[in-house]
Amino acid sequence: MNKHIKLSPLLGGFAAIAVLTLLLVIYSLTRPVTIVGTKNISIDVAYEDGTKEHYETTTEAQFLLEATESIPDLKIEGNTSDEFGLMITAINGTSADYQKDHAYWAILLDGEPCSYGISQQPIKDKETYTFQYTSAKEEAAKP
Repeated sequence: MNKHIKLSPLLGGFAAIAVLTLLLVIYSLTRPVTIVGTKNISIDVAYEDGTKEHYETTTEAQFLLEATESIPDLKIEGNTSDEFGLMITAINGTSADYQKDHAYWAILLDGEPCSYGISQQPIKDKETYTFQYTSAKEEAAKP
């Protein structure tokens, strides 16, 4: 015998509100936290051949991309999407093309990989960022 259970529309509404509330809590716990005010940060660029460039800046920016834009000698190029922000393809004329040579520009914060891309990476006073030319082929060959 087939018995159909009829759920109340009110129950569905409560379930939808509960899911939305859970999603908002998760977002608030995982979103990038920005700090307002003046920050002094260092930025290093480490190229494929081992050479490095060092920059320092004082900025009111809240995100790394905005801070890099205040450094005239640092030229960062890339493709922008609404979902991910700027995807770096070249720094100071040096390209890293994953499709061509399996290379990319890694962003490190005090030596550790960043949790966000350049557009969403929040900055804090006295932090050091490194843009590291990285070859995926070399990474895969490491023990």
